[in-house]
Amino acid sequence: MLATIFVHEEVIKNMFIPGQVENWTIIYELGGMGVTDIPMSAIKASTAKMSQNYGGRLFKMFVTNAPGTIYFTWKVVSAFLDPVTVEKIKISKNNTEKTMFDNIDPSQVEQKYGGKQPNRTEYW
Repeated sequence: MLATIFVHEEVIKNMFIPGQVENWTIIYELGGMGVTDIPMSAIKASTAKMSQNYGGRLFKMFVTNAPGTIYFTWKVVSAFLDPVTVEKIKISKNNTEKTMFDNIDPSQVEQKYGGKQPNRTEYW
């Protein structure tokens, strides 16, 4: 968790334009995971910490290759959430979400998600 906060702080400090409104667009890849493989406690802790420290920064979150149970659960739960929150989160059973490129240039997204960037195997 501390590594995630460190990375976010580095991005905010060194990559954002001072004085501009900056928001996050996140892609969570769940491909190959069954419901029991998804680290729900880690996701809950991460989501809570991110909301606490970076509230208001989430623009969109795309969850790709979601198992059917997650997709179905989201459809049920989203009926009880604020429509603004529901609009920010898109869960897809496929490797991409059709609305992803309404807000993201394909040149900034890896090919495995339908973009034009080569797929990464190393991130540093």
